[in-house]
Amino acid sequence: MLKFIEYFTYVKYKKKLFRYRVAVGIVFKKLRLETTINNKPLVQQALNDKIQIKYNKAWNAAREESLPNTTLENLYLMCDFFQLSFEELFKRIDNISAKEIDSTIKQRRKLSRLYDKI
Repeated sequence: MLKFIEYFTYVKYKKKLFRYRVAVGIVFKKLRLETTINNKPLVQQALNDKIQIKYNKAWNAAREESLPNTTLENLYLMCDFFQLSFEELFKRIDNISAKEIDSTIKQRRKLSRLYDKI
């Protein structure tokens, strides 16, 4: 029975972590779309280019928005680029609803497959 409880706790943790990562991606995308150039939302390639120039770091906005496995360095970079504090970033992440996370997972086949495997 204890092994089952340990496994159940582990699976619950993995699902929660996965969902949190999806929320981070949602926030990264929202931040990008809130940023405009000539009254148009910033596109992924433009963000990649701006980060490359400003921080001398290769960036893949599509990956960071779809399912980030981001580092503390990347979180710092996004906060600096979008002029947010860590506190503001994590508030935004916490404010992503379960419904929005579920919708994002359902809309993306890769996310659905990965989530179902947990």
